[in-house]
Amino acid sequence: MSRYTADFGPNVEQILCQATRVVRGRIPAQVRKELNAAVKAGVLGRLPKDGLKPEIFFHPDHLHGAKDRQTREADYAISMIKKVMAPEKID
Repeated sequence: MSRYTADFGPNVEQILCQATRVVRGRIPAQVRKELNAAVKAGVLGRLPKDGLKPEIFFHPDHLHGAKDRQTREADYAISMIKKVMAPEKID
């Protein structure tokens, strides 16, 4: 079976074209079901959420890019938290 198939729906096709998809919040149950079926079939890969690192669905040939993106997203979240928590300078 080819990875490039429309059998799993348009969301899977989109991820295959874009290489990665970051999931920052909730996604509809039907979409998650399609994505998980594609992961089980080996059409997509998945990096689970880990602390501030978001969940990532990715093209199987782009594992290292997906790990890099997950780390960059976590670094961005940390930098935003630092900006909010940092004391304001008074001149």
